[in-house]
Amino acid sequence: MNTMIVKLFTTSVGFSAIRYNMDKVHAGDAELLCKRNLELLDLYSALRTVDLEHYFGALASLNPTSRFDQFHAVLSIRGTDIHKNAFLTVAEKWLAEMGYARQPYLVFFHTDTKNRHLHIVSTDVRPDGTKISDSFDRVRAITHLNRLCGIDEAEGFRKDISRLLDYRCSSTFQLRILFEKSGYRFFLHNQQFLIRRYGKTFLRLPSAGLQRSLQASVRDDKRAAEIRTLITGALGLHSGRTFPVYQASAGRGKKKIKAFRSDLADFLFSAAGLEICYLFSSTVVNGFILIDHKQRQLFDSWQIMELSRITSSSVLNPQAEQARAFQR
Repeated sequence: MNTMIVKLFTTSVGFSAIRYNMDKVHAGDAELLCKRNLELLDLYSALRTVDLEHYFGALASLNPTSRFDQFHAVLSIRGTDIHKNAFLTVAEKWLAEMGYARQPYLVFFHTDTKNRHLHIVSTDVRPDGTKISDSFDRVRAITHLNRLCGIDEAEGFRKDISRLLDYRCSSTFQLRILFEKSGYRFFLHNQQFLIRRYGKTFLRLPSAGLQRSLQASVRDDKRAAEIRTLITGALGLHSGRTFPVYQASAGRGKKKIKAFRSDLADFLFSAAGLEICYLFSSTVVNGFILIDHKQRQLFDSWQIMELSRITSSSVLNPQAEQARAFQR
């Protein structure tokens, strides 16, 4: 099974996710796939949004010490191939692992984006007023879902680390970029660099030893010159103008920029295995790191080319640039 991603939105007073999802249903962008353990609402001839909000709100009020009312999770999978019933089967197995099998819950199937996703709405307050523990809920959520999808987290890390440590880096910043591109967090904590994923620490590296190893790295000026020549030639046909790439959002929140891209970067990656990782603050690109996947090494921007030059929008073939702009 393809990898699924889970996101939890549990810090909410009230049940805003019910109205959000029901609005999607009424707009034709989602389907109320199932409702479980809501027998009292079966008496209603027509189920309204306000009825659902009142029901879940009344249940949550049984525990006055609970800080947040709503349990809201989003499960997503890349693409549109998965059948909604197969998706629901995984979701309900996951809910059982999380302790929500006997809780009232709603599952909505969304078709309004390029990736299929489910919204699950429930509450962690049981009908007897006790509360489902939310300790380490995000770690548990990811671990249970990975297991259901057949993902071996430890084996995946062993394969990734053997591949990533083959790359030549000259700084911890370059290492951070390299690991983040593969879905890991890399940061300093108590004189150790931690490599984390799924909310777990997979490796600890002593800071002093790692710094010494990186400082001993020899600059490959010859390869840097080759890359510089290749980019100079490519700039004649491919624009370096950058465009933001937005992170997919499950709600109505403001879109977040997760990266930048350009026609030049797309070409270099597909044609030469050179990945330009643009560095940015807010909406402004202020640098880049280049990953040479063929020779397995990283370069800082100053080793390759000035940022203003690599982000140039001038091309020798203006008709081609206009056509690409129209396609965007």
